[in-house]
Amino acid sequence: MEKYKELYNLSKEVLYEEQNRFNRINEKASKYLTVLTFMVGVYGFFLNLIVNDFIPPKSISEWIIVVLGFLIFSCVIISWFLIFGVLKIQEIKKIPLNSEMINFFDSNNLLDIYYALARGNKDALKTNRDTTDRKSTLLSNGYRMIIVTTSLLVLFTLVFGYHKWNDPKNNKSNGRSFIMPNEKDDNCKSEETKNLSTDKPNRNIKAPLYDNIAEGYDASKIKKEDIKEDKEKK
Repeated sequence: MEKYKELYNLSKEVLYEEQNRFNRINEKASKYLTVLTFMVGVYGFFLNLIVNDFIPPKSISEWIIVVLGFLIFSCVIISWFLIFGVLKIQEIKKIPLNSEMINFFDSNNLLDIYYALARGNKDALKTNRDTTDRKSTLLSNGYRMIIVTTSLLVLFTLVFGYHKWNDPKNNKSNGRSFIMPNEKDDNCKSEETKNLSTDKPNRNIKAPLYDNIAEGYDASKIKKEDIKEDKEKK
């Protein structure tokens, strides 16, 4: 009898461990769904930019951005279905406790009870393991798709940043070309030179009347005499 008791205890422990495995897979799927939800929010931000700025695409980088956006969308949808497939409510078998079980204990001896329950645990273990294996496969595939989606998001961010950095529209401010300080000074000088070269005098303007000066005029002497007269006046 002791060996059948040990057989029953073993089958019960294995069945219990399989139920724990089932629960752990559901917990992991819930965490993956949280990560996927965050990624959907990030993708929604980029999707708005794609629709507003890159459709229809006009350059190679814009084509790459649109294609990456489509691939990310596809991966997000696939990942979502895989994770929700894991979280789908599924039935597992466990040892019952009802009137039928009580009658079973009343109608059989202890040895038969151990043996019958051990066989029942074996059959329940097979059903539960098949169910858990299906969920595990879906979870593994969902994890791979999340990794692919994350990689595509990183690549999309790099291409998007490269495009924005090299976009000629971003080198303009308020419709004017961006000019470095030195270039601005050079442009101002060139504009001044251009203005000077295009300026023309008024050919009809006349200078004031000039003084008549007799021969022998010495500007230095005249200046000294004027200064002397000014001193005498003072």
